[in-house]
Amino acid sequence: MTVYKIIDNLREFQTICSGPDEIASQLGDFDYFERILLQAIKNQSLQDIWKPVEVKFQDVFKYNSLLPDISLWARTYLVLSPRAYEILNAYLTEHGEFLPANYQGGQWYLYASLTFGQENKRKCVEKIAYGSRDGLDTLVFIDDDVKDKMVFKSRLEGAGTLYCTDKFKALCEQNQLNGIMFSSNLTDPFN
Repeated sequence: MTVYKIIDNLREFQTICSGPDEIASQLGDFDYFERILLQAIKNQSLQDIWKPVEVKFQDVFKYNSLLPDISLWARTYLVLSPRAYEILNAYLTEHGEFLPANYQGGQWYLYASLTFGQENKRKCVEKIAYGSRDGLDTLVFIDDDVKDKMVFKSRLEGAGTLYCTDKFKALCEQNQLNGIMFSSNLTDPFN
């Protein structure tokens, strides 16, 4: 089984430009900004504060780029178009939550993973720079732990990235869901 890091395809597709501060304001309390940003680390549900919010997309590298089926928001949320939600919700619902968002009258969803993959700590290698920890050089998950998880996070990595198995990748490819890419280099900061 292969584990992949989920990354945006910003060269061809738009991304949400609504920031966590704007979303927090729409939810009625600017202090929710911190909860939104720390959701991945604290692994705390946002359902108790959430209501449908308005989001906007923008081009990044290319003018008139395409609207994605799936993208990332704040690196730790999946953004699902109505079509992507219809295809993926049954597969993702067990390990996370869907937070409704509106875009141009359509019902989109932010997906917050509430699942961590168990790392194989004997195979993971920390990166040291100038005598201090500086992330990971090598990240390896335990296959038996992640085999039934579609999308998950890593505690060792700091919960700042979403990972998936080849099952999720295949599901996206079979259904021609665009907007994200999959990298088998789990620790490359430029991917």
